Amino acid sequence: MHFCHWWEDDHGGRYLIPGCNSRAIDPDSTDCTCPSLARQLDAARRSIERLQRAAQSRTAWHDAVVRAVHEHPDGIQIMKAAADAAA
Repeated sequence: MHFCHWWEDDHGGRYLIPGCNSRAIDPDSTDCTCPSLARQLDAARRSIERLQRAAQSRTAWHDAVVRAVHEHPDGIQIMKAAADAAA
């Protein structure tokens, strides 16, 4: 996600880099519609929580598969073949 910001070159020029449609259409507009830092932080926290839930789900699935393979009569051979294939 891009946000409005000013960029200054080495010669003293100052340029607006628009991040929202409002400022892209009218750079002098004071009605920037970029999300505030608080909104960005809330969105980041929600994203982190979603990713943590997904990681926990994958870990639980992985553990269930490993447990099922180990309980299989040929589990040791299956795990050895998988380890050899991964090396």
